Amino acid sequence: MTEQIRLRIDSQLAEEADVVCREIGITPTTAVSMFFAQMVKLRGLPFRPSDFPALDEYGVTLAQATAAEDSALAEIASSRKAGRLETFTGKL
Repeated sequence: MTEQIRLRIDSQLAEEADVVCREIGITPTTAVSMFFAQMVKLRGLPFRPSDFPALDEYGVTLAQATAAEDSALAEIASSRKAGRLETFTGKL
């Protein structure tokens, strides 16, 4: 038995999340179901809310984290353009 839930989410966030879901081979419905399952199992959020978790977890500044993210995104874009990176389809 399933339940239909209506949620209001920023449209840009929903679009970006949909892209990520497709990249990792799941649907947004599956992602939300997984989130809810973990929330119920843990009796709370399955992550520690933070403006930027890396700042606490890795002891870096926001500037360092931003630079690392920019570098990683540039490397990913370059690899995709060169055909060295494939989208994960969920099959190993």
